[in-house]
Amino acid sequence: MAFSFEKFVQKSTRGLFAFIVVIMVVPLVLWGYMGDDQKREEDKGDAGVIHGVIKISKAEYNRHLETAAASYWWKKFNDPMTMMLMRYGRQPEPPKPDDVAKQAWEDIILLREAKANGIEASEQERLMEMRDIFQKFTGGRMEYTDDTMARIATDLFKVSFTSFNKWIADHVVIEKLLTLVGNSEFADFDKVYDRLMTGQQMAKVWYASFDPKDYLKDLKTPTTDEIAGYYQKNKDKFKVPSKVQVAYLMCDVDELKKAEPEPTEEEIKTYYNANQQEFSKPHEHQPGEEHKEGEKQEIKPLSEVKGEIPNKIKTRAAEKKAAEIMSKVDVALGAVATANNGNYPDDVFDQLKAKFKDDKLVYDITTSFDPKQVEDIEKIVGANSQLATWAFDPSLKVGTVSQKIRTSKGVALFRLQKKIDSLDPGITERTRETIVKELQKEQIRKKTTQVATNVVQEISTNGMISARVKYPIDGRLTRYFKVGQDTGIEDAALGQAISQQVQGHQVRPGKASVLSGQMLRNKDKADWSYVVYLEDLVDVPPEDVSTQFNGSRRGLDEEARKRYREVFTQKAVQDANLTVDPSMKKTDTKSTDSAPKP
Repeated sequence: MAFSFEKFVQKSTRGLFAFIVVIMVVPLVLWGYMGDDQKREEDKGDAGVIHGVIKISKAEYNRHLETAAASYWWKKFNDPMTMMLMRYGRQPEPPKPDDVAKQAWEDIILLREAKANGIEASEQERLMEMRDIFQKFTGGRMEYTDDTMARIATDLFKVSFTSFNKWIADHVVIEKLLTLVGNSEFADFDKVYDRLMTGQQMAKVWYASFDPKDYLKDLKTPTTDEIAGYYQKNKDKFKVPSKVQVAYLMCDVDELKKAEPEPTEEEIKTYYNANQQEFSKPHEHQPGEEHKEGEKQEIKPLSEVKGEIPNKIKTRAAEKKAAEIMSKVDVALGAVATANNGNYPDDVFDQLKAKFKDDKLVYDITTSFDPKQVEDIEKIVGANSQLATWAFDPSLKVGTVSQKIRTSKGVALFRLQKKIDSLDPGITERTRETIVKELQKEQIRKKTTQVATNVVQEISTNGMISARVKYPIDGRLTRYFKVGQDTGIEDAALGQAISQQVQGHQVRPGKASVLSGQMLRNKDKADWSYVVYLEDLVDVPPEDVSTQFNGSRRGLDEEARKRYREVFTQKAVQDANLTVDPSMKKTDTKSTDSAPKP
């Protein structure tokens, strides 16, 4: 019988193939079975009950828990206040586990409500919503890609792209429900009318001015007790401030610059090429042209800036040399301190100046100065000296030497020479005079305010005629003026204050009120008082009243609908009377990561 290799292979490998099939398929079956069982265990049972009878399974709850973060952040992104704060760098707090769980239940309840009303979402609606969200967060400047959409999902909405797609479908259904509900709400007619008439009213105002100088005859000399009491309450105002005196050892950049050689043509060209940003032209746009990010700035040509480059080169070289010199001085200072057991001798700056006599160091001692006089000292040593903080540090001891400090004039070391503590001088003659003036000024202010208050009281009780008879005041009447605009009063600051009072409804038709001079943008009249009486306030509809009414109504309708959506959502959740299953209290929901930065 002839040997057949083909039959041998078929017979010998049949068992091998069977073995491979068992080895590969059985684990897959077991893995699939065990994985599916694990999933069912997680979703097994009920998460809660709504409306007393409708059971929500853990499977349904867990699905919405995965997408709840997206709903949470969607609300944040549509809240104007939150978005404004985010533009200024204040990020909202990420949701806590309870927030995510609460949002999941809200989504479930609203979806059940939508289903009960036959609301569904088509695939086309889902895709359109996906497109709208993409454009919202890219500004409409990018072509759609799944990669970009996935980044929006994970970075902004804090969910996976798969969960985001599920959320989109639910989100469309919920939005359709809330839109239908919201469209049934309209703004009150009275509110529309009030909005329409904002800035469309004409007013006529009677006003009277009360000058503090008219009551100087009523002044009384403050008593000794009143003076002492004022002093005790305002001691800090009369304290003699603490003062210091410092010595400074400085390498002056301007002095070093005088010794710098004039740069060569090649050095000028090299500096220009290496520092072109210093010579950029002001960025300008034509009318109507928008600024675009990444626009290249134009650089001034070398011929235009060549004259200013030599000074820049010499300044930079002098600054470098000053830093090097003061570094050597600083090392020598450390050696002096080491030789004196960590202390600096009184003549330490004299020693250093003598040691580095060839380096043109400037050494001097300032006059005594207080914190308000630091600017005067900086005219000598340069701005950014840090003396306002360093020299007045309460823990600083006389003899202390500062670190090297780079000022606008060079590099300096400071030494605290003298320290004078603040002083309570007591009630000196000069202090007494100041206090008397302040107390008398307060007397006049109170008197002026009291007279104005009495006039308002008389008008409110017995009417304008009685007030004008009882108080011989010089009242004046404005012309009719548009609320919020020019009143025609000669004193522009007073006119503006009165107009604002009427616009802000702080004075009502037929009513009088006191206007403090401090409300005026005029320091000279801060102590004055005014009586303002709104004699008449009439509505003057705009010429295109129909158009403006419809515009105001549309705006207020949108506001009313937005509020009603929120009210409906809150009421739907409340009416659902959710009862969470006790087993859910053990659920540990993870909060999302840090707040997104769209």
